[in-house]
Amino acid sequence: MKAIYLVLLYVVTSTALALPPVRPALPPPSPYADTESVTNVAFCAGVLGDNVFSLSLALDASSSNNVEVAFGYDANGNGTLDDSEASFAVGWDCGEWFFRDIAADVADSYVGSCGRKKLDWNLYLDQSLAPKALRVNAGGAALPFIKTATMYDPSWNVARVTVRGFGNAEAVLKFGATKEPLVIRIR
Repeated sequence: MKAIYLVLLYVVTSTALALPPVRPALPPPSPYADTESVTNVAFCAGVLGDNVFSLSLALDASSSNNVEVAFGYDANGNGTLDDSEASFAVGWDCGEWFFRDIAADVADSYVGSCGRKKLDWNLYLDQSLAPKALRVNAGGAALPFIKTATMYDPSWNVARVTVRGFGNAEAVLKFGATKEPLVIRIR
């Protein structure tokens, strides 16, 4: 039996602007019966502060599992990030670290090794909260992911963590002026 633990340590509130709806490509269905877990967390991306949007994703990586963190704006107000509301996703998929900038129709990936792994994603923003530099590290090695203009939007208000396959996962999000992280643990 798989349990989902959600630990919300800090949430920043702010007003957010609506994004126009997008139509992302759907992720492939899991070939494993009943292994998908999904957690949606409300947050506010558009906060001025240290101007770094960062994500740490730790997981038991295998050649058959998937852990994805997607971001977007909950336009219909149902508290979940529907596929049509997702603008950006980053994570691990069947042996590769990846990101999908759904808004710009850009994707990139790099092969990784299996075992207990951690991805550190740091997107540096300028004073208008536009992306200016990206640093990605996986297990001590820099990944040369490309930076896109739409890989961050201050109107995002929902993060969706999806796990397919087996393996414990933990996502730690830090953004804006927060000093305490938002931690999502899925076991």
